[in-house]
Amino acid sequence: MKITGWRSIGLFTLAVALVGILAVGIWWQQDGPRHLLESILSSRLAQPVRLAHNPQLSATTRALQISLPGLRVGPAARPCFAASRLTLTLAARPLLAGRIQIRELSMERPQLRLPCPSPGGSSSSGAPIWPASVRIDDGTILWQPAGQSPITISRLQARIPAAGQAMIQGHWQWQKKTGMVELNASGGPFLGSTLHWQDLRISADSKPGQAAHARIAIAQLDLARGRLSLPQLVASLHWHGQTAQVRATAVAANLRAGSLQIGDWQMDMGRYGQMGGQLEKGQQSPLQGSMTFHADLHDLPQLAHNWGFHFPTLRDPNALQTLSFQGQGQVRDGRFLLSVNNAILDQSHWSGQMTGQWQPWQIHLNLQLDQLNLGHYLPPPAPGKAMTLPPLPQQWPITGQIRIDQLRWGQIRATGVLIRSTSSTKS
Repeated sequence: MKITGWRSIGLFTLAVALVGILAVGIWWQQDGPRHLLESILSSRLAQPVRLAHNPQLSATTRALQISLPGLRVGPAARPCFAASRLTLTLAARPLLAGRIQIRELSMERPQLRLPCPSPGGSSSSGAPIWPASVRIDDGTILWQPAGQSPITISRLQARIPAAGQAMIQGHWQWQKKTGMVELNASGGPFLGSTLHWQDLRISADSKPGQAAHARIAIAQLDLARGRLSLPQLVASLHWHGQTAQVRATAVAANLRAGSLQIGDWQMDMGRYGQMGGQLEKGQQSPLQGSMTFHADLHDLPQLAHNWGFHFPTLRDPNALQTLSFQGQGQVRDGRFLLSVNNAILDQSHWSGQMTGQWQPWQIHLNLQLDQLNLGHYLPPPAPGKAMTLPPLPQQWPITGQIRIDQLRWGQIRATGVLIRSTSSTKS
């Protein structure tokens, strides 16, 4: 009787196991894991999530690998993220203890659209779980600013280990311009809330014939508790035959508070001069901060042309050959105040203040010039007629006054001239 009883229990257990295996097989064949995972991810991301097939699992004693084929996140017609395959490698021991530790995130042909549509509900994802390493093959990033031409990075390749040498490279396209972009760095960790990057180098080039490139070198980048530190940054820009060297030291930012401080920055433009300054207590919201600045520029019309800016044709081709100034500035509550001293425009010495606001754009001037020859910039007045300055546009955002000790304009000589503007931008 005892043997018969044990046999009955064994047969019943075997039957239950077979039924369970059959049920799991049917559930798997009916794409049950795919539907379950889509539901879980959709709830956590507050975005529609779809998979082309069931996830694929493989395990070792040290890791569990989950592969998601045909992943799409966001609206069906225009998903904000898609990948032909996304693979997560999870550490086994932390997983047994109920913790998720991603050893590697691997993506094949991912596509990211920015900005991504806002989620329809509230996301329950909580604090992000950063992977220790990332691998991307043939990725695409499309950024479509409102009302602007899209910026695309395609053929994106990335190898970002937990520590060692990191590499990202791809092809960029904006309007009809194309080129290469590349990032290399050493150190680690490269991902997460705490970063330590060394010898970071970023380069961007246009195709041959367009003659444009940018180089950025950062000896060390550290991020901890939302505070970003860059002891030194060096950049080289080349555009339309013009080269500029930029150097900044003691750059510190608080990403949580939206603040920025630059101990010193300098821009050297070769024979066209240089400029620089400092930024203290800079804050993004509300926009505020204090700064010092200085500049010594030469051949302004050609400088503007080299950088692709339109500059009006002047009567005197030798006008605006020299502009130098130094001063201090403050930005607070959407308004700015700039105090300029020791300034020279061609042969005219000037100083004063400029105040204004960003929205709507308005500037109020209070400037003092020791001398000004308008003949360098405007045609001389017709003989026998009163001196009349060109009319201002109806919507003119500049108000204030300019005092000129000595004014020359053709045959006209005047002292103690006061020019006032009372027009303002119409709302």
